[in-house]
Amino acid sequence: GGKGGGIEGGTEGGGEQEGCERRNQCAGPGRSGPGTVMAAAAGARTPGPRDHPAFVEMMALDIGDSSQVYAAFLVFLDLLEARNWKDMTYKGSKELELVYLQGCPGEEEEVKVVVPLPVHTTISHEGIRRIMECVCNQSKRAFIMAIVDSDSTVVYYQLTDGFVIPDPPRGTEEADGKHCKKKRRRFQR
Repeated sequence: GGKGGGIEGGTEGGGEQEGCERRNQCAGPGRSGPGTVMAAAAGARTPGPRDHPAFVEMMALDIGDSSQVYAAFLVFLDLLEARNWKDMTYKGSKELELVYLQGCPGEEEEVKVVVPLPVHTTISHEGIRRIMECVCNQSKRAFIMAIVDSDSTVVYYQLTDGFVIPDPPRGTEEADGKHCKKKRRRFQR
């Protein structure tokens, strides 16, 4: 297809990762430094989220619309500060016209791909397939889609290529087992 807007447009990819990469250089809580307090005391504007160095660098990637970049920034902060992910990076995909994240949850060593999207974004099965082709490891095609609402609520969905067998239910009792067997028999008819 031709060049279009957002996830639905663009050309088919061959798994290349285009664009820029930025590694998290934030030292953690209290990053503002001593000048911020003095500037606020002198009547200057208090810095907001859009003044954060990570957001400024994401915008400098010049990829995607500002609402998608802001969603990526909010997810970046949530994963880094609230969920204790490590080795966080953000990259831009010119083909998908979005900023995506990579990092390791908690003590895990495996790098996960996170694709933040504002809640108003429409995405098709083909759009999800294109994301997998462009930003995922070709041996394990899976990513986490982070949907960001206007009130900054983030909902995470794990998406994989193909079926994943769910874990069995925990603590099933004998009565539940009989009930499930009845249902299974009824559906097998």
